[in-house]
Amino acid sequence: MKKAHVPHVSELDPTDQEKRIESEKMAAMGGLVAGVSHEINTPLGVNIGNCSLLIELLAEVRKDFDDGKLDANQLDEFLTTAQDLTSSMIKNMRRASKLLSSFKRVAVQNNDEASKLETVDIAELISEFVQAYHASSNNSIISFNTRIPPNVNVSTYPNVILQILAALTSNVIIHAIAPGQKQCEITISVAPAGDGYQLSFTDNGKGVAEEELKKLFEPFYTTKRGAGNAGLGLSIVYNMVKAVLHSDINYESAPGEGFSVSFKLHNIAEETK
Repeated sequence: MKKAHVPHVSELDPTDQEKRIESEKMAAMGGLVAGVSHEINTPLGVNIGNCSLLIELLAEVRKDFDDGKLDANQLDEFLTTAQDLTSSMIKNMRRASKLLSSFKRVAVQNNDEASKLETVDIAELISEFVQAYHASSNNSIISFNTRIPPNVNVSTYPNVILQILAALTSNVIIHAIAPGQKQCEITISVAPAGDGYQLSFTDNGKGVAEEELKKLFEPFYTTKRGAGNAGLGLSIVYNMVKAVLHSDINYESAPGEGFSVSFKLHNIAEETK
């Protein structure tokens, strides 16, 4: 199973390690800035064009009105066009707002949910997630299979774990279901691993090609950008696991063999004392 985004620095001296890490941070930041600029500029650019056209149409209607040439057909045509333009502008503003909210979640270190440390029964927590999903979703294609031993109590951030599970499930719905697939099963399992537990999230969907697999956790990488996806879901998961749960992400996939993600659940309260 592959590990996501782990720099190989063990053979470097401390100075070289620091330089390399700083270089990677700058490269990642550059990618984030470029991604944010592109994603936000698209709906803003459309709105600028819509506003410009609406201003021109208003000027034409005003001129025709002042000249006494404005008839009912012209007014009706203007009102219809204006309504279409304003509807488009609202849609694009909502898209920009959604993108900004998603980008904000990438910086999960500053998220209020990250501060709520609790000792939780993982089986109960995941059961609550599955029940809540079925209660709020009409998607009959997705089913869940849980394999979690009883009495797995971990001091961790339950709200963050729920956010991770929701993001991973959303990713399955958008990307994993193969054409004609009538049922996509998600298996969530927990097993002892050293001083903690390994949580695995696996689907039986269409899988991921090798050239795409290594990019999945990069911010703004998506195979369905034209369908309105910004490519932030898995990068948010990556940041939550790394920055809040203090774990690494492992993953594996192959075309036609589904996709699996796993990370370790630690007793964070004990580690941070």
